[in-house]
Amino acid sequence: MAKQKSQWTILKKQIGYHLLVWPALVFTIIFCYIPMTGLVIAFKDYKLRIGIWASEWNGLANFRNIFSDYYMPQIILNTVGIGILSIAVSYPVVILFTLLLNEVRSTSYKRIVQTVSYLPHFISWAIMAVILTAMFSSNNGVINSLMLDLGIISEPLNILTNEEAYWPLVVISSVWKEMGWSAILYLAVIAGIDETMYEAAKIDGAGRFARMWYITMPQLKGIIAITLILSVSSIPNVGYDQAYFLSNSVNIERANTLSYYIYKSGLVDARFSYATAIGLVLSLISAGLMTGTNAISRKLLGKGLY
Repeated sequence: MAKQKSQWTILKKQIGYHLLVWPALVFTIIFCYIPMTGLVIAFKDYKLRIGIWASEWNGLANFRNIFSDYYMPQIILNTVGIGILSIAVSYPVVILFTLLLNEVRSTSYKRIVQTVSYLPHFISWAIMAVILTAMFSSNNGVINSLMLDLGIISEPLNILTNEEAYWPLVVISSVWKEMGWSAILYLAVIAGIDETMYEAAKIDGAGRFARMWYITMPQLKGIIAITLILSVSSIPNVGYDQAYFLSNSVNIERANTLSYYIYKSGLVDARFSYATAIGLVLSLISAGLMTGTNAISRKLLGKGLY
């Protein structure tokens, strides 16, 4: 009886936390876990007019179609290429930007730079596509007009309709869009570093770059490992927004990624079972990449997501 009373007392003290947790838990169950029952259509010849449970089973036919799909090799190449290139470019840029921004001594200037840098994160890719079109359009685009006026080029560059320029355009614009937002995580970790470490290093004669390399960088090891694990696991899902707004009949061969192909197969071509099968495979690959990257990170750095 006393034990039950003690538990009730604890519950009353934590009621505020429960009011925060339970709605989120119910929301997750309703909108994340219950819809997972729809994955069964990956193993069926799903017909929209008769519903999920009345549709006939077809075993692994949808999964076998993935391996015989004519477009799949190029789509996989696009997905992996854009994903790896984005990670390879974004991490050095974000870390360097964070380190340099942390060294700025003017608080007001630092806040202005940080605010300006993370504002693009809140711009949707629909607006970003408009901005990129205004900048790189071959017809009165800002970049082309400026280069023509300066005599750098003799005729406009077709950047938006050049399939070879699609990957660099997507990667650079993605880095610019997310650089400031990603830097917030690193700056938060840096803010928690003991200032006495910097003071001791300064007394010992370490310069600003030496303090960055030997004090700041080791302290960022944990957050770098966590964000890298999450980035690697999300490679199979890259490129949807960019392909939806920036792809065209000329660059679609380089723009078509797995996530965009799922959208086209499922909602445009009404191949619901096939699109679900691809999505299920991608989820399993993402889980495998997360597990493998986490194991490597824990072995090499001693830190991981779990």
